[in-house]
Amino acid sequence: MFSEFINNIEMNDLLLASKDAGIEDIIEKVKNGKTLPFEDLWSLLNIDPNKDVYFFQRILETIRGIKTKFFHGGVYPVVPLYVSSICQEHCVYCNYRVENKDKEIQRVRLSNEELEIEVEFLAKKGLRVIELVYATDPFITANDVSNHIKITRDTLSNFGGGMVGMNTRSYSVKDYKKLKESGLDFVVLWQETYDEQRYKELHTGNTEKADFYYRLNAPERMLQAGIENIGLGVLSGLSDWRKDWYMLMSHVNYLLQQYEGKIKTVILGIPRLKPAAGALLKETAFIPNDREYLLAISVFNLFLPTTLPFVNTRESWDMCVGIAKGGGTLFTFNCKTIPGGYALGRRGYQFPTHDFTVDDYVRKLNGDGLNPIFDWNFKNFNWKMNLVRKH
Repeated sequence: MFSEFINNIEMNDLLLASKDAGIEDIIEKVKNGKTLPFEDLWSLLNIDPNKDVYFFQRILETIRGIKTKFFHGGVYPVVPLYVSSICQEHCVYCNYRVENKDKEIQRVRLSNEELEIEVEFLAKKGLRVIELVYATDPFITANDVSNHIKITRDTLSNFGGGMVGMNTRSYSVKDYKKLKESGLDFVVLWQETYDEQRYKELHTGNTEKADFYYRLNAPERMLQAGIENIGLGVLSGLSDWRKDWYMLMSHVNYLLQQYEGKIKTVILGIPRLKPAAGALLKETAFIPNDREYLLAISVFNLFLPTTLPFVNTRESWDMCVGIAKGGGTLFTFNCKTIPGGYALGRRGYQFPTHDFTVDDYVRKLNGDGLNPIFDWNFKNFNWKMNLVRKH
């Protein structure tokens, strides 16, 4: 389990390493197809993109060239569909935290009929990959989620089919198996931060999510259940973003080594802390600026070029396009973070987002050399996830 491995990662040695160690040499290694050791990845994370503009631009150009070779500018639309905003958690940065009693917040749980209406609305817009999103609703069981997956798949089948993923609480191996058998195609679950002490400060109470290690080991339970397409990520800004991104790469690398041949696709979660009205924590000293944010994503792409960063509408359009350059991202267009926010017209949000309508913004993507592929499937990706590197 990664929970046993994590404490053996020698961060102190890396913190003492030179931040200026041969950046040009590191870039040349990448261009020559060599695997970067973790010391090099740490060096890249530690450049100052606001001062070292030349090296920052070289990193961006290098990874965009690599992504183009793999994906030829293709981006893959996914739309989040919130099923419940009823939550038992205490996450201090979230509008849906249980203590938030603001009259503006809507606590909603979709009925099966409402879920079908929402899926049909999105499918008619050409959106064929649905991410079911849940707060930690104490009255929604794994059996309920299994039924939601079936409803979503059946509705999509009326429009030529599609795929279903989920972003929800962490489950047992038994429950993940049940969800996979229901037709689940992928699971994404962000660790939020790898700083255990900071994690405990941000996730108080005696809830499931407050258990740092249970959440940390969730990707392994997914893999043990036979789920091949998994997403890991951090919420940049909760803690030292460089350390979090380094640990995230370490986690993915560990999984690739321990579960060789069982991972088909790695999805990269890239949310950045944004202020929400009902959150207690709205800003920190750890939030990466735009260039630092692009640097972190680019370094992860250099670590694993076949990863699919999940571009989200917390960010501006220009930032979304900047992340997607070269292709090889999941891409969000329409986005509502309240259950019933699409066809049912409900208002509210977990966190504020932009809403990029499909018709208008597809043309903009094409103008930037990107090609949205709506009828896509993980089977389109034919690479093999190999062992990466050792610490």
